[in-house]
Amino acid sequence: MIAVDAMMVCLDLSDIDEKLVGFARSIFERVPVKKVYFVHNIKTSELSDDFREFFGDVNISDEIEGNITDIVTAHFTNAADYEILVSEEPNTEIILADLVKRYKIKLTLLGKKMSDKSTGALGTKLLRILPCSMLVFPETAQFPIQRVLVPIDFSDASLHALHLSRNLADQLRLHLEIMHVYRLPSQFFPLISEEKAVKKAEEVVKEKFADLQKKHPEIAGIPYTLVRAANKSIAGRIAQQLEKGKYDLLVLGLKGNNPLPSLSLGSVPTEIYNTDINVPLWLVYSEDVIK
Repeated sequence: MIAVDAMMVCLDLSDIDEKLVGFARSIFERVPVKKVYFVHNIKTSELSDDFREFFGDVNISDEIEGNITDIVTAHFTNAADYEILVSEEPNTEIILADLVKRYKIKLTLLGKKMSDKSTGALGTKLLRILPCSMLVFPETAQFPIQRVLVPIDFSDASLHALHLSRNLADQLRLHLEIMHVYRLPSQFFPLISEEKAVKKAEEVVKEKFADLQKKHPEIAGIPYTLVRAANKSIAGRIAQQLEKGKYDLLVLGLKGNNPLPSLSLGSVPTEIYNTDINVPLWLVYSEDVIK
């Protein structure tokens, strides 16, 4: 059974906070969660001299904590063990990474605005450095969740995401589907006809799925779709499949095996995060990768 010892919810004092807290409550109602931390960091660099001169000795941390408390209590009164943490640090991503380690956070919930409202720069940084799995909730997303899509590339990371998704689907009675995006070696055209190349590529992938199902019988009954990348990126095809299949959750495994933080996230998760998708995105690390 999937359970979360500690979950962190990152709030930014914008309109999305209300939906994010509501989504956190939805998770709490369906998955065992021991404790929830609602956090916000006030970047000290944003507190200008003009601000301090205008507001004087107002304790901004207390004011923000009170605002967050109003939102949280509307959803979590007598429902969960939670704590509100407001900090004043120059670097938000560093303090949040520290909180993840200090409180042994297993899952971080992060809101995401559409690209016309935000660059998503902070979110991208958090995805790269937080040592835990992350659940990204776009402002246009809805809940609860019924249909789940798991793209796999047959790597250990994607198989971990698949097993986790299968457990979640069984636990919550969700409909789960797998997809795989393949590419053709275009440098061989026109020596080999495109039709033959597609047929051969799909045969190879189907053999991989057959081998996978033999090794892991528990995933044998999950339907899967093969999609050719063609003139689109892998992330682009995944986004297209999301819209086509009317899914409610996308799950991607993160490798995290590169010692350079700027390279550990992977190109597909990064591109998906920077795409205006309308469903929550669950980016999962295995425990071994986190350690």
